[in-house]
Amino acid sequence: MTTVDILDSITFEAGFPAMARQQGEAVGTVDLLANLTTEQRAATRDLLDTTGSVLFRGFGVRTVDDFERTAQGLLGELAPYRGGDAPRQAEKGFVYNAAGPSPSRLLRAHNELSYAPWHPTTLCFACGRPADEGGATTIIDGHRVYLSLPAEIRDEFRTKGVTYIQHLPNDSGDPSGIKSWPETFETDSREKVMELCRSSYTSAEWTDLGLLTTNRTPGAVEVGSDHRMAWFNQAHIWRKDESVTPDVTNMDRWRTRFGYGAMFGDGTEIPAEYIEVVSQTLIDCTVPVNWEAGDVLLVDNRAVMHGRLPFCGPREVFVAFA
Repeated sequence: MTTVDILDSITFEAGFPAMARQQGEAVGTVDLLANLTTEQRAATRDLLDTTGSVLFRGFGVRTVDDFERTAQGLLGELAPYRGGDAPRQAEKGFVYNAAGPSPSRLLRAHNELSYAPWHPTTLCFACGRPADEGGATTIIDGHRVYLSLPAEIRDEFRTKGVTYIQHLPNDSGDPSGIKSWPETFETDSREKVMELCRSSYTSAEWTDLGLLTTNRTPGAVEVGSDHRMAWFNQAHIWRKDESVTPDVTNMDRWRTRFGYGAMFGDGTEIPAEYIEVVSQTLIDCTVPVNWEAGDVLLVDNRAVMHGRLPFCGPREVFVAFA
């Protein structure tokens, strides 16, 4: 697909990411993006379906208020970041700061909340201020990853799935750096948390230390109207090195330590050599989105993984989920 069309002053063009640019001198550009016409929405949905990501450039979405209005216009009702492992700061309502870990660290490719029973279908990012150096949000086509992996590896993940293990402490500020269960689930009610876990997670139990859960998910999923297969997991992040956790499948051992882990869905260990191949393939398939102030990026969370490059200087990027 080449340029789709110029629809009411917006040009839509295929690519990775697909691009949507404003044409001419329009007034109220944020309002234009927050209130797309029927034809513009159809073009956006078509590009998101076929490419997995759409970058809107030139619409001037720079503030939290502008982004909240834009995200609600593009996504509809926004969702909380409940059950997530990353420390996220809510800027306003369900608009979060996408700062991620320390600026000097690489944020590795992942599908948002792929380890949890619930995950958002679509992500919306916006850049109020790009970093002085670095800081690109990276996107990774899950279908390209799936096709690039050796058949043995992708078939193992597709047929067995992944079971994620997390043992969360009772209190925040644990030296392990692991979020507490009240922070993770945004409530300090044990009853509410266990009700949610028993209805959604594969298993959940209170331990002497905190909350231990497991959750089995697919390793790859069908995406798009063409039903293409896409890599959908973050076992490469959660699987622990054998020197740290000699037997990740030993649940008795997990009851004595905090942290995250991953194994195959059938309870067997994921070979370290598989993780090495997957990690390199993800790097090979990574595409940086170099931010300009005012950019908005839509991402199909099942079809496309995302990450972040290290950066220097202030950086202001927001994210919302639906």
